[in-house]
Amino acid sequence: MATILIVDDHRVTRLGLAEMLTHAGYTVVTAGTFPEARRILRESPPDVLIADVRLGSFNGLQLVISGPNRVPAIVITGYDDAVLEAEARRSGAEYLVKPFDPDLLLNIIRQKLGQSPTAAAVPRRWRRKDVIGLTAQVGDQPAKIVDVSYGGVRFEIRSSEAAKLPETFQLRLPNLMSLQADLVWKSVLNEDIWLCGAAVWPEEASARQWFGLVDTTT
Repeated sequence: MATILIVDDHRVTRLGLAEMLTHAGYTVVTAGTFPEARRILRESPPDVLIADVRLGSFNGLQLVISGPNRVPAIVITGYDDAVLEAEARRSGAEYLVKPFDPDLLLNIIRQKLGQSPTAAAVPRRWRRKDVIGLTAQVGDQPAKIVDVSYGGVRFEIRSSEAAKLPETFQLRLPNLMSLQADLVWKSVLNEDIWLCGAAVWPEEASARQWFGLVDTTT
């Protein structure tokens, strides 16, 4: 079973990625600081490194470029910076701008492990599950949930409201929880309805409820 090291000083993002990749079947190790990540890379090199660009006063690219053990790497950031991207790719790392599609991240991991993008590395639990009759508030607007997974959600929303969706919003489900969601894509179903996909990063307080909802959805 492949081991993935996640390095991010933002606790919610770190936990969200760890949960997602654990449910995808990988062994996950996390680090919240640059020195901690350096120690892990030196003592127990992972199969894949995922590092945020900004790690306090350090640059996550330094882990890729000057790490004691060079491992396949994916650099993630909230900033679309052409210079940083070019530097990452020169070092052999993939460059992803948040929010990104969780399926894209999993495919890149498979490629880094030398597998085909469509081949599952291990028995995979993380999959979309259809939902019937579940409504939600997307920001301030009503929406209908289409399906859920550990790392994402798809929903239908009126076209007039879809055009105004922010990149990051609160997803509120009746009698359940409120969690942060990042819009990944949207497409037109008809003149009145759009289908949208979002990545979700549940905080510790809502993670148990969210994963429980996914697990109990057939």
